[in-house]
Amino acid sequence: MATPTRATQRWSLSIALGIVVLVGGLYLAALPLLQRVELALYDQHFRLRGVRAPGRQVTIVAIDEASLRELGRWPWSRTVLADLVRRLDEAGVAAIALDIILNEPEQGDVQRAAARLAERLRRLPVGRAVERELDAAVREGDADRRLADAIRASRRVVLASHFTLHTGPPDRAPEREGAPLKSALASFKHYTERGVFPPPNARAAGYPIPPLLAAAQGVGHVNMQADPDGSTRLEALVVEARGHYYPSLALEAVRVGAGLDAHALRLDFGRAVQVGDVAIPIDARARVFIDYAGPARTIPHVSAVDVLRGRTPTEALRRRIVFVGATAEGTYDLRVTPFSPVFPGVEKHANVASNILEARFITRPVWVELVEAAGIAVVPLLLAGILPRLRPLTSLGAALALWAALYAGAHAGFLEGLWLPLVYPSLALTLTWVAITLYRFLTEERQRLFTKRAFQRYVSPEVVERIIEDPSALQFGGRLTELTVLFSDIRDFTTFTEKHDPQEVVQMLREYLTRMTDQVLAQHGTLDKYIGDAVMAIFGAPVALPDHAARACRAALAMAAEVERLRAKWVAEGKEPFRIGIGVNTGQMVVGNLGSEQLFDYTVIGDEVNLGARLESLNKEYVTAKSIIISERTWEAARDTIEVRRLGEVTVKGKTRPVVVYELLGLKGSSATP
Repeated sequence: MATPTRATQRWSLSIALGIVVLVGGLYLAALPLLQRVELALYDQHFRLRGVRAPGRQVTIVAIDEASLRELGRWPWSRTVLADLVRRLDEAGVAAIALDIILNEPEQGDVQRAAARLAERLRRLPVGRAVERELDAAVREGDADRRLADAIRASRRVVLASHFTLHTGPPDRAPEREGAPLKSALASFKHYTERGVFPPPNARAAGYPIPPLLAAAQGVGHVNMQADPDGSTRLEALVVEARGHYYPSLALEAVRVGAGLDAHALRLDFGRAVQVGDVAIPIDARARVFIDYAGPARTIPHVSAVDVLRGRTPTEALRRRIVFVGATAEGTYDLRVTPFSPVFPGVEKHANVASNILEARFITRPVWVELVEAAGIAVVPLLLAGILPRLRPLTSLGAALALWAALYAGAHAGFLEGLWLPLVYPSLALTLTWVAITLYRFLTEERQRLFTKRAFQRYVSPEVVERIIEDPSALQFGGRLTELTVLFSDIRDFTTFTEKHDPQEVVQMLREYLTRMTDQVLAQHGTLDKYIGDAVMAIFGAPVALPDHAARACRAALAMAAEVERLRAKWVAEGKEPFRIGIGVNTGQMVVGNLGSEQLFDYTVIGDEVNLGARLESLNKEYVTAKSIIISERTWEAARDTIEVRRLGEVTVKGKTRPVVVYELLGLKGSSATP
């Protein structure tokens, strides 16, 4: 992990603060596009969670394909519905919710024929007995009357209503107009706040026909309000019409199934709907998030024809709230849900009822907005402290890991019934990473590339990377530290050049210097410079190497061995070879970018550097096997790894005291070179 410069830190913080302001403005603007993205992230929680057990308190009696094959096309005569209600009543269900709009009377062919015949015969002197038979025939053909009788006898049927809703909230708190319709709520809390927290309000109501309405135990609306992307995620538990408040089909079915009276439903505006002992958390418009158990047919289904034919086990229905509705293709209202783009409306009602019975709700409390705002502020500032210390790919991994942590936290909250929004913190995270990475690419990364191009010819790739990670090592000026310096030089090179063709000399010198440089870099040394035919190398800077003396010795032995290979090659090519001398010294030296403001080099200076150069010259005075002479300080630093022969004390130019020098023979444990 690199240490960022102060300029990078300042700019990263400034970028982060700018992102906070930008995303905060978008948060206040509540752009529809970002809201859709938020809803898509919300839906993903359902898919990630998968299907859950729906419970055993709710069942759907489906008007499915099998039912249509046996009983005929939909809609059926209400005499069939009457038989279905009786069958369900006999099975001991807790409540029957008919998700079927019954707001018009049924006029079947039999009923119309019986009515016309009775009307004509009454004009004739047919007698009282015949009239009674005619009246019975008319009643027998009245499907609505038969359904009403079945509903009345059951005393547990909830019918469906439908309201025509306004698109927006009312301008003021509604006042009551006229008498309430059936199942209107009668118990409230914080009633004076009804204008602040208004439920969806209707301009017209569609109720069942009077005979059925009078017979029913309750009525609940089946209105569904989709989100902007077309998906149904919320249930309007209450709808307001002419100042009165009416429950949804699922809510009323739960009340009837629990045997509660109308006063057991209480609307606490903007807070909750109370059903007996269960408090349902609602939003500002009396809506609750639906915790779908899964895709279509997750809630237990039984076929309506099986119920009518007595083929359904009683245990599959007893004490359950039953929702009767169409599921056959082409007969039901299609809904889009987080699980599926094709979802029967009746199963939506069943999911809501199941949520209430299990007290399983998804909430988004007011304090969540504060958490979201904190995420918008904290995430960019956190990234501003982390990203400048990381390489671009690593920083991308860190940003993705942070987002994964955010989503994991949000999903953990979802599993506990809490919706934590993600889109704005995610947007803040993305913009911060992009902005800081772009800034670094235009500044630091450009400098990194410059440093890499400048040094890759003089040091090994590993050293280049370490220099890039710690560019402070290359700041202008010097520092005193212990290093090892290596000098190599070609013996009698001036005479050699006079005797050979210049092009041949240049070719041989290029080959020689290339091979020597390779050995320096192989030991993580730094090529300081070429001085004509001489090579000067540093070990231990700009990247510190604890074993710099040993590395310099290994490099010197490798250089000597490489020269022997070159000599053999040149002799084979008919060229005159040359010999070299190498000197190695360890000591305190000044290292850094030294020179003028117009021109400077990364190099070393000092008395110990000069001694290294003098040791290389001593090869002219001593007969050595490999032409490598090292100082006593180098031997002391690398004595555990090298084999040497003491040459004695010498007084070199520039030194008043003699120094002990050694011939480098090889590495310990090796008979020759590395």
